[in-house]
Amino acid sequence: MDDLRKKRTLDFPLFLSALTLWIIGIFLVYSATHFLETGILAGIYRQQIMWVILALLIIVFIVSIPCRFIFRASYAIYGLSLLLLVMVVAAGVVTKGAERWIAIGGFRIQPSEFAKIGLLLALARYLSENSVSLYKPSTFIIPVIMIFVPFALVLQQPDLSTALVFCAMTLPMFYWSKLALLDVFYIISPMISMIMAAIPLLMAYNSGESWGAFEALPWGLFFLVVITALYFARAPIFLWVGVIAANIATGIVVTVLWGSVLKDYQKMRIISFMNPQVDPFGAGYQVIQSQVAIGSGHVFGKGFLQGTQTRLSFLPEQHTDFIFSVLGEQFGLVGCSIVILLFMFLIMRSLMLTRECRNRYINLLAVGISAILCFHVFVNIAITIGIMPVTGLPLPFLSYGGSFTVTVAVLIGLLLNAKVTDQDF
Repeated sequence: MDDLRKKRTLDFPLFLSALTLWIIGIFLVYSATHFLETGILAGIYRQQIMWVILALLIIVFIVSIPCRFIFRASYAIYGLSLLLLVMVVAAGVVTKGAERWIAIGGFRIQPSEFAKIGLLLALARYLSENSVSLYKPSTFIIPVIMIFVPFALVLQQPDLSTALVFCAMTLPMFYWSKLALLDVFYIISPMISMIMAAIPLLMAYNSGESWGAFEALPWGLFFLVVITALYFARAPIFLWVGVIAANIATGIVVTVLWGSVLKDYQKMRIISFMNPQVDPFGAGYQVIQSQVAIGSGHVFGKGFLQGTQTRLSFLPEQHTDFIFSVLGEQFGLVGCSIVILLFMFLIMRSLMLTRECRNRYINLLAVGISAILCFHVFVNIAITIGIMPVTGLPLPFLSYGGSFTVTVAVLIGLLLNAKVTDQDF
């Protein structure tokens, strides 16, 4: 009886870590926009406060819902999220060249954010009732369709960063549903092949010196690793053919695209991701300003509201995608480390639910939510320090945004629900 009562206690450490990050985010949004007296960004910190209050109410509501009800409604919620994505195609609002929003009752919402929740719930329910295996390809038909439909709709908006979140979420969930780690490697090997094939081409173009035959060396070495893994795993013939064909195809596609399809200005845009100084006033501008802001903060930062890069608006999208740069400039290495530790604690606390909860559906939700949060945090911070291309992915809890704040609130609510719900379903 004591164990059961313990399992039905709200996870206050997880909730408090999320609340702390939201409060930090409000102060950062204020510091990024307080100097603006006119324009749409003036006073948006007040809107963020309202969004956080709404987020807390959403958490209370979700925690009060029996998890068996969420389980039964999973496919319906997924279907509703697809309907919203279709509405974007039919009557979406275009902002900054992207059609990602729809207007409902005077509010603009971003359906791709809610698609994360829909796919998470539906995939968790399906995988809780069915296993997947590369040795039985038919087991992937339904999950792949479930992933591909929202992926394609979001990619059309276009919103590549959110579409990649779907992939980042599903791989850990596949692994948790009894997919072997080696099988996960086979699945991601074509993507690694693409990177290995692209690296020499990018470096040669940047330096102006061709590698000649050595351009194929990184890809060739990785291809050898793939073959070795297939051999020692004694993989069946169909798996050999599929994995090898996928890796060869991605290597060829990258080479053809770079040599015959991409224009010089498109190549320069890609090169600027590796070396922003190549185009300091164009594609590399955001990353350079972000690096300057974070670097200027040193150990303890310049102090709250004292960031010159922030105050002079040198940082584009400093209240959303580059909010971590605002943190680094004003609070330095110490402030960044504290926030990263809070993120790590929250994600590890989420994963601990898989040890405390016996329900397979809840475990899959915890794994998927942890993957979503981890992907957002890692990619956003990596972008701000210049080790990943700029993709427009917000930082959970800290970045301004109504739809994203609501999405994060739902994810935290689902995690907290896992500790207080009846797991017998």
